[in-house]
Amino acid sequence: MDSFTEARTGRENQLYDENSVRQVAGCVPIDTHTGRVLLIASSKHKGVWVIPKGGWEKDESSTDAALRETYEEAGVRGTMAGLLGTFDVAENGITKTRFWIYELHVEQVLEEWPEKKERQRQWFTYEEAIKALVFKPFMQEALSRTLLYAGHTKKARPVDGNRTLQ
Repeated sequence: MDSFTEARTGRENQLYDENSVRQVAGCVPIDTHTGRVLLIASSKHKGVWVIPKGGWEKDESSTDAALRETYEEAGVRGTMAGLLGTFDVAENGITKTRFWIYELHVEQVLEEWPEKKERQRQWFTYEEAIKALVFKPFMQEALSRTLLYAGHTKKARPVDGNRTLQ
């Protein structure tokens, strides 16, 4: 993946499906040594924590978009462990956004990253992260599918580019 010195912005290159559903990709960044998950402050809602995610652009795969967004927003790099799921978010009963969320095993935490001045990042235990994501149920669900959730039976799906919804 290329190194970006600044974050991509705007929606003119973002991917929409045949039903005009915006495609968004992101990661649940996990430090496998400490068992902690990295969350970032929402850019839209003060005091709300989220996973790094953003628009999937036409010139990249969903995994490339997820890795790029995680780098831009959270300043970490790592290895994809698999697709945790796709999550549709509706407004007034109409699906507007489909989120492709991956598990990322963090290998590098950067001191400088494109959105450092706009984003706070913080490491959480699994239990703390579930509570912090209270306003984002689909993010809680994605987190519950990671290796951090000891009781889960569903493993992350291998990254294969399969676009089938779960």
